[in-house]
Amino acid sequence: MRPISEHFCRKHQRAFSAALPGLRQVVGTKAFGLHDHQYGAAGNTLRAYRFPKPPSGVFRTWAANLSGRLSTSDLEHHLASRDAFLHWHASLARQLQHVWRRQQGRSLHFAHQFKLVDLFIKWLSEHDFGSTSITEGFIMYGNCALDRQVLAKLNECLSGALPMPTPSMGNISNEHTYAFCQDLITEFAVSCGGTPLLFDYYAWRRGG
Repeated sequence: MRPISEHFCRKHQRAFSAALPGLRQVVGTKAFGLHDHQYGAAGNTLRAYRFPKPPSGVFRTWAANLSGRLSTSDLEHHLASRDAFLHWHASLARQLQHVWRRQQGRSLHFAHQFKLVDLFIKWLSEHDFGSTSITEGFIMYGNCALDRQVLAKLNECLSGALPMPTPSMGNISNEHTYAFCQDLITEFAVSCGGTPLLFDYYAWRRGG
């Protein structure tokens, strides 16, 4: 099999590399004490979800309770290594699914479950927790939230090589497709001196 790097679009590599200094400045800059209450998921993200109770309320209550308990030492532990991050990520996904089943009577689709977790982590990454190791940990180990816009950008960066005619969240059907896309994003991002989280900041645009 040809290395995936052979599909990298040089134009997008140059654009992402040039954007990296500005993208890094977005991470760890907001005062956490003045945070908003969307927790990374705007109304248009959750409007498409069809459940008995308003999905925004269930997600934001879960996120508020969780963020209210997080300490600096907790985050330093969760972001100490890639393995520590993946353990935390899996725990967040399980917690969210448990709350969702209890509140809504049925499970979140896999793609929505993991997207909400990644959006919440990305939202956390915007804030200043008074620790450079936390900021760097988010940058180094955070995943990329997968949605239509991000997958379309990934496909552009791979010169249209993704085996998805019109990339969308519906293509993220299980852990294998999720991990495959994260690996592709990682390989492209690292080739430019970036990371998956920074690719997320690069690829996603409000209203896009």
